[in-house]
Amino acid sequence: MTAVEGQFGWVLHRRPWRESSLLIEFFSLEHGRLGLVAKGARSARSSWRGLAEPFCPLTASWVRRGEMGTVTGLDPAGSRLSLVGRALWCGLYANELLLKLVERDDPAHGLFQAYGEFLVDLADKGALAPAVRRFELALLGSLGVAPDFEHDAQEGQQIRPDQLYHLDPDSGFIPAGQPGPTIYPGDAVLAMAGGAPDGHEMGPECRRMMRQLIDHQLAGRRLESRRLFENLTHGTGA
Repeated sequence: MTAVEGQFGWVLHRRPWRESSLLIEFFSLEHGRLGLVAKGARSARSSWRGLAEPFCPLTASWVRRGEMGTVTGLDPAGSRLSLVGRALWCGLYANELLLKLVERDDPAHGLFQAYGEFLVDLADKGALAPAVRRFELALLGSLGVAPDFEHDAQEGQQIRPDQLYHLDPDSGFIPAGQPGPTIYPGDAVLAMAGGAPDGHEMGPECRRMMRQLIDHQLAGRRLESRRLFENLTHGTGA
């Protein structure tokens, strides 16, 4: 059995278990993503009641024997971030990507930092799209599957802003002669090389590009957060 004390992190997902407990997916700096049982956390008398929620910075302690750990301590590490509307959807989308694409027990300090910065960006109600693109880029980089956004995959030449490129998720960007569903302007590729700056005119192309890359990693797995967002935008006429 191993005991871990006072680890800072975030709840990615939680669901009821038995009469008054929770099963939690926790994302921590030193231990990566792991599964925890919070016994009695839904009880009216529990000091943990209402704490194990997404977007609330926490410090957690646990003991572990086998795949799942058991929570022994849970304390707030700051105020819960207020995410509403599209910002909330973006947060749920990021959480779902971490759950589906990041293996348990695989610490990724850079990705953990990027996730925290991403949540702060959402709470600050700034430009959402560039924040999402930056997080997606950090995720792909952490997984070791991000393409080279500065050089083509054919001859290693510098990406040209006036050239079209076919994106092969496994190899990278290949010069192309005409538009198509997997073809992107060099301007958009270079925008991602620069971290998807705010208000960039290539924003829609960057979104399409990153969706192709993320979908390749999902390998057919459906994102519930996308379905929810599609229903939201359909209902509002957006």
